[in-house]
Amino acid sequence: MRNADLKKPEPGMDVRYCFTPPDETPEAVLDQISDLVASNGGVGTSWIKENLQKAFLIGYAICEDRVVGTSTHKYPKEQYRKKIETETGLDFSGYLERGYTAVDPEFRDMGIGGKVIQGLIERSEGQKIYVTIDMENLWPLRMTHRVGMVLAARFINDRTGHGLGVFTNVTPCRNVLKVNLEQYH
Repeated sequence: MRNADLKKPEPGMDVRYCFTPPDETPEAVLDQISDLVASNGGVGTSWIKENLQKAFLIGYAICEDRVVGTSTHKYPKEQYRKKIETETGLDFSGYLERGYTAVDPEFRDMGIGGKVIQGLIERSEGQKIYVTIDMENLWPLRMTHRVGMVLAARFINDRTGHGLGVFTNVTPCRNVLKVNLEQYH
């Protein structure tokens, strides 16, 4: 079923929320999540399916057998994590990255994205989480603030020129330059 085939949401429509590790997420659902994330834009599409298959936890909302909202706590690619650490001076080792948050445009402003993110946070208890967000993208900024994540750093994306904020659920440590103590003897 394509998004165009989905009935316009009406009050009282049943939306179910699911939170599963990737190996317990049906392949058809992973495909729908990939398509929804790609159609919402804002992220590169080359790694979506691979990152989903290696994620920590996938959250999604289903209405009439169709994924209408999603977000994921995933293990960040090391190269990307190190780039953010270099740009911000913060240490994100051991953090999960929240990503692939998308809601079908017909289902926005119904609280679906916030419920998926809140459900992920509740089921990822004890995990350190970060997310990068374009500082001009108000919808995810508001939602991130509502679930209690705070701005830890800002930097400019050298590829797009956009200002990005890094938000966390715990305060990250600053990277400390390792000093060779022998030079002081």
